[in-house]
Amino acid sequence: MSNDVVRYNNGLNTIPLRNFTPVEMDIFWAVCSKMKRKGTQEMTFDFDVFKEIAKYDRREKEGFYLAIKATWDKMKHLNYQFEDSHYFEELLLFQRFAIDKENEKVIIQASERFEFILNSIGTNFTRFELENMTSLSSSYSKELYRQLMSHRDLKTRKGAWFVKVHEFKEILSIPSSYRMSHIDERILERAKNEFTTPDKNGNVIFSTFRVEKVKARKGNKISSFKIYFQESTCSKSIPLF
Repeated sequence: MSNDVVRYNNGLNTIPLRNFTPVEMDIFWAVCSKMKRKGTQEMTFDFDVFKEIAKYDRREKEGFYLAIKATWDKMKHLNYQFEDSHYFEELLLFQRFAIDKENEKVIIQASERFEFILNSIGTNFTRFELENMTSLSSSYSKELYRQLMSHRDLKTRKGAWFVKVHEFKEILSIPSSYRMSHIDERILERAKNEFTTPDKNGNVIFSTFRVEKVKARKGNKISSFKIYFQESTCSKSIPLF
């Protein structure tokens, strides 16, 4: 498995990525992985770096150029917001993102104020293996995976996410028209299949993935989910930092 790790302050988990295609999500997380510990210095990468990390198997230059450009078109609208009763601030993620199509290069520079999200993480952070993210085909599964990893105990490699249904829908950008049957079939069941089905090497992302539905005190409506997961013991161990 790849040693590439994505690591960031948990504040980034408030930014939904569900309008990204699965390929665009992979490129975005590949960018975050390569910009880790780079501060605000301008970095230049070959197309091949992101093709390999994001498992992009199309060889033509034009196709990958368009994929990176489409990713940036969505990345530039991603804003990290902080607000309390006394203060509001909105941060742009990157101050420069250039694509040199002729030489197959990407030039990236994190914004000065956003740099702490990728580097000044303290103890409040999410960390996951990029190999796992890119192996998932559903954008819902990708979003669910990163949210779960923010609730993982690093020592036991297991965790639980207790979330209200309305918050779950908001975080994963689930259409308001989705009924519980749609969430079960199109999101939870598909995610379980992707998380627990062995790959060609016999590895799985989670050895356990279980969802408990909690009913509201009045009526029969589901009010929240309790999602339990355990990382596979056969997954490759990667240094914390």
